[in-house]
Amino acid sequence: GDEPPASTKTEDAPAAAAASAKAEDAPAAEMPELPEPREVPFEIRGFSLANVGTFLGSLLTGYSFYSYFATNGTASETSLGFVYGIPVLLIGLALKYAELKPVPVLLAEGLEKGVMLAVKEKSATEIQAKIASDVSRHRYGDEAHLGDALRSLQLTPKGGPAPELLRCVERVVGNDRYAIDLVFFSRETQWDAWEKARDRYDPFFGPGVKCEVNKTNAEEREVTLTITSTNEVTPAAALKKK
Repeated sequence: GDEPPASTKTEDAPAAAAASAKAEDAPAAEMPELPEPREVPFEIRGFSLANVGTFLGSLLTGYSFYSYFATNGTASETSLGFVYGIPVLLIGLALKYAELKPVPVLLAEGLEKGVMLAVKEKSATEIQAKIASDVSRHRYGDEAHLGDALRSLQLTPKGGPAPELLRCVERVVGNDRYAIDLVFFSRETQWDAWEKARDRYDPFFGPGVKCEVNKTNAEEREVTLTITSTNEVTPAAALKKK
């Protein structure tokens, strides 16, 4: 008689093995990356653009009024002063309204600036250097220093203000690691929110850093976020030279 058909399990065995191997080789689902702090096309450092605009606008407008009354409106520069002076003044006042002043960047007590700069050049990551640079200049249109980062880390309450950065302190850890202490006035953000975000600090500000957060002054609602280099990535100074 006819031979019985081969077992279905036997025929399916190679396919099952192949499917199992494919599943093992498939890459694990990646965790979504937190957004990086946005880049700015240029920097204004050392002076307030709002103050410059307000001063020039006031000067031109004031001179126009003086010239108008002194010459009974016959001087040609009178109209030019009004045409340019008033818009410049309004722009300066608008910038003044939207201006976010820099915060003080301090040295840790007892640390010499030369020592800090030497360690910073060899150890500071690109993100660390960018933070220290960004918070020490005037900004326009931002509600708070590091506002985007604080929102991404879920440290800005809905409908409330972001924690206010009071100062940035540069330190050296273990003689060869650069660190920055970001001291915030956490008026609306509860301490629980800072603690819940502990696992998000390193991926956001990394790579090459170790972060910790501490309640440094409960009465003043001060919270300090410390970002310390681990010396595991190319420092920012070396990246600029490439």
